[in-house]
Amino acid sequence: MRPRSNPLAAHLPPEAEALLQLVCNRRDRFHLAGLLGHARSRSRPLDALDETDLAAYEAALVAAGKPRPKQAARDAAHAWNRMVGRAGWPSKRIEPKNNVPHSVLRFEQLPKPLQDDIEAFLARQSGEDIFGDDGGLILAPATLKDRRGKICQLISITIGAGIELKALRSLKDLVREPTARAILQALWDRSAHKPNGHTANLARLLRLIAKHHAGASIAVVALIGKAEAKLRPGKIGMTERNRRKLRRIVDDPQALARLVNLPHKILTKLDPTRQTLADALALQSCLAIQIELMAPMRAKNLAKLDLERHFDVVGPETCHIRIEALEVKNNQTLEYVLGLSFMRLLVPYRDVYRPLLLGKATTTALFISRNGRQKTPDALSAQISKYIADETGLDVNPHLFRHLAGYLFLKAHPGEYEPVRQLLGHRSLRTTIEFYVGLEQAHSFRRYDEIVQSFSDRGPSNAAAE
Repeated sequence: MRPRSNPLAAHLPPEAEALLQLVCNRRDRFHLAGLLGHARSRSRPLDALDETDLAAYEAALVAAGKPRPKQAARDAAHAWNRMVGRAGWPSKRIEPKNNVPHSVLRFEQLPKPLQDDIEAFLARQSGEDIFGDDGGLILAPATLKDRRGKICQLISITIGAGIELKALRSLKDLVREPTARAILQALWDRSAHKPNGHTANLARLLRLIAKHHAGASIAVVALIGKAEAKLRPGKIGMTERNRRKLRRIVDDPQALARLVNLPHKILTKLDPTRQTLADALALQSCLAIQIELMAPMRAKNLAKLDLERHFDVVGPETCHIRIEALEVKNNQTLEYVLGLSFMRLLVPYRDVYRPLLLGKATTTALFISRNGRQKTPDALSAQISKYIADETGLDVNPHLFRHLAGYLFLKAHPGEYEPVRQLLGHRSLRTTIEFYVGLEQAHSFRRYDEIVQSFSDRGPSNAAAE
């Protein structure tokens, strides 16, 4: 058996292993193994585990430096509760801690006139209204859904500031100066009086509503804009965490080779006389990795790829992938041309191994689970990351492939940001430059260091003479 990645689950007692044998879902087993392993370290009886044990488990994850400890503890609690009521499992539920600091009203809970006005605001940005003032920019359905959720957040903040819900009959009521001030103050307090990207985006949406929909005065729009500027973090671009991950790949030629060559290693492992679900999932992971290497799209677009809607196979060695603008985060159409190395993975997956996962389902989605349903972006991302970690030891998520593509292209073609912008589907060249100029600068410093070293006493020519 492969050693468990969670050190808290490294050595489970027989009774814990027996419980895990009852769990069919692999992800649930993963989450529960850590919780049970921690309970063993505290000599806790498994049929007595409760919220106190869950809190202690979360604290242990924090102390061990594990990523997203709050979410890991919640996942363990949900996995535990899904098993409650089944034969052989303890009967006591474990209630997960609510990690959401502020409750948010659902759209359905809003007054009908307010719902109608929100829908009118969103319709103007969806392109549905022929007379809408959308400035030529039509937002993708996913962006519209996000904006609806953010509006609900703004309304919830308003209620939290002491304003009654029934007093909000339209979005115009949201941007009246006293209400706007209350919202902006609440956002500032929530961000601990520091710049914060999420709260800045909420302030930006409030400004857009005031300026383009509610007909607010110039003074109110300026007031919101001033607060938005104060909330907006000054630096944008790649996070330091992703920079560290990327450096471990691009500064190590062997690591980069392991990642690039990983997808096609699966072809040597497949047994054509014995197709299994495990092989199908492994090939699925490799196909996803190959797509990200050749067509570095966002995780949501990757997960939603559809064989009929997005793929155009024009020959045994060529395939086009086209994703329309309405499906893309920043409203940019994406089109990629993939060659023979991709087709060598696509054909066996599509024709032989995907049908094993599909069963009696009829979906044309590319990435499906064992029950034939389309995989969510989170599920597919976790699958890809785990496969890469297991096979190469590298910490890579799907989004990191976009950074890798930008770096590798600029390393080969310094200063050519426009092709990178097109490759990654950025709307603005400024976005591309701000993300990758630091990495290109580091590469320039290394090249300059090599030049300096060539003139030193220990330079390449003298070292060779010795």
